[in-house]
Amino acid sequence: MVYRGKPSAGCDNCRKAKKRCTLEQPSCSRCVKLKKECAGYRDTSVLQIHDESESVRRKATKTKSRSAIASAALTPPAIAIENSCTSLPDLIAMMEMDLSTIPLVSMSDVPIDESDLDCDELELQTSGNTLALLKPASAIPYQMKPVADDVATTHFFNSFTNNGHWDFLRVFQRKSNLDPCLNLAIRACGMAALTNIEYISKGPEYARSMYVEALGLLNAALRDPKRSTTDESLLAVTMLGYYENLVCDSRENILSWKAHISGATSLLHLRGTSQFSSLVGRTLFRETRAQILIHCIWDDLQPPSFLWDWQAELERQSPEMTIARPADTLTSICFEFAMVRAKIEQNIISNADALAECNDIDRKMLQWSMDTSEAGERWQWNEVEVPDSPDVWNGLVHSFAGPPAPAIWNTFRSIRILVTRSQEWLCKRFEFSPADREEQTSYFRKVRRQMTDEICAGIPCQLGHRISPGQTSSSALMSAYASIWPLFFAGTCALERIGQTRWESFTDRPDSVTHPGSAASAQAAWLLSRLDYIADHIGLRWASGIAAALRGDFTMHTDLHPEDIEAPAWLRRRREGEIARAMGDKGLLEAEARREGNGRASQEVERRLSKRDRLDHAGLLFEDLLDSQVQTAELGGMWSLQPDAELCEQSVSEDWM
Repeated sequence: MVYRGKPSAGCDNCRKAKKRCTLEQPSCSRCVKLKKECAGYRDTSVLQIHDESESVRRKATKTKSRSAIASAALTPPAIAIENSCTSLPDLIAMMEMDLSTIPLVSMSDVPIDESDLDCDELELQTSGNTLALLKPASAIPYQMKPVADDVATTHFFNSFTNNGHWDFLRVFQRKSNLDPCLNLAIRACGMAALTNIEYISKGPEYARSMYVEALGLLNAALRDPKRSTTDESLLAVTMLGYYENLVCDSRENILSWKAHISGATSLLHLRGTSQFSSLVGRTLFRETRAQILIHCIWDDLQPPSFLWDWQAELERQSPEMTIARPADTLTSICFEFAMVRAKIEQNIISNADALAECNDIDRKMLQWSMDTSEAGERWQWNEVEVPDSPDVWNGLVHSFAGPPAPAIWNTFRSIRILVTRSQEWLCKRFEFSPADREEQTSYFRKVRRQMTDEICAGIPCQLGHRISPGQTSSSALMSAYASIWPLFFAGTCALERIGQTRWESFTDRPDSVTHPGSAASAQAAWLLSRLDYIADHIGLRWASGIAAALRGDFTMHTDLHPEDIEAPAWLRRRREGEIARAMGDKGLLEAEARREGNGRASQEVERRLSKRDRLDHAGLLFEDLLDSQVQTAELGGMWSLQPDAELCEQSVSEDWM
């Protein structure tokens, strides 16, 4: 019913002539004067409300008919990819179809139905040379479907750049002529991340094809002296490294990631200090430097000297140093620690000097934590109690003002865990009284437990769990990426407290965490659940490999064992072989090892072994993720590893410059 306003009370003749009616009885004066029959007057109280249902129904029917005609004229024919078309050549062939046979439609002219992205199953179809995500056929017509390129790009920027994470990427998004290599790398990462959390038919093939094509374009760009030093080229290398971590379904992906880091190191050095002239260049340098240091610390490699030699120039050209100073200072400490680990690996430093340097690094880290806590609200956190939440450990969360504080603090805690492991390992090289030895061990493990608890408290904000509105991000891919290493190091500390026997029973029967004294087991289970959450809900498959390493072979972390736990058989065999190569007489050493028992050799043999030969003092051998037989030293150039022989037939250069 519709209110139509106040109606006229005049007679029918006056209303038709649009004249004022005198409303006289029995006839108005105008009708009498014109000698016309007066029909009388209307009841205005009844006429104020009128039923317009039929009129509205007729209008809606006409509008719907016009929309259907327009939709039929605008919708291009969809060409479905047959189920048998699973190979990349067939997919590329469809992408290269003649555009002249298909009418072109501008994406800006027709709205996209976003509800199409919420379906359980999406198919990749193609119109012309553009892949599109289409629903299975249904009785309801659709005006337009979002193309795969747009879906991948949109998901990338929503996941990688939300809430202050990597916001400098928005600069490139606004460019009308985005570098093709970077564009392909962005699509590859976006679709890979989306496919990991939503089932998309042909999604992995699309992401892989973008990755392979980006590799080819990047290889060509690196041969060009000008293009090789651009921000876009360095970003493309970084993005391809992230792609490896997103898919990470085999050990080749880990090796490829390490190769990308090696390539990024060469590019960073080639760009020189001139890259500091722009905010994007400075941000890229800091981001890439952090990745390089992770790689160096993990593999006990000596970090390139320019990473810290250029720090003074970086500070001079950085107006944002007030904000960046805590992170840069922590980077310098990490650089020093990486140098110490490399010296121990190369056996060019004495145990006493190495211990002194580690102690000095530990003091610097303590000073850094005190200084950073007083550096302003940006770097401080509030302790928030959150009872009964599976996303929170022990009901306590560290709430930060925003990024990058959570990631920086958890990096600090991770490095301090490694420093205490190095200190404990080096202390075992010296003679101490039983009381002093017990006091040392107790202190180191107390520090590691504190760091583990603080890592757990900082994880919810990094994973996007909302403690209260506005405090965390719903798209947390980049912050989740930064939380994987802290979760792993915290996991090794929890395993250290559990012990091998209890851990093996726990992995067989996870419900056993309910028995008395199982706080460490419960914490280990929570840490593993966070890694699973990152893999399944955020889309970083790399976390699955880290979780598998913690679940699968605790015995590989030999320095975490109680003294009475024997090293695993494969590790003893490898150790005996390395001892034999060091002494030149395998048989003699095997006999000596048997006499010593449990595969232990004489002190003279031990002195001749490198740090890795004596087992990695941090207990973090990379074979946890790959295989004890994988040789990572032969990485060569960045592109020495082919991503997939079946997908990428082009030859990729092993040379960087």
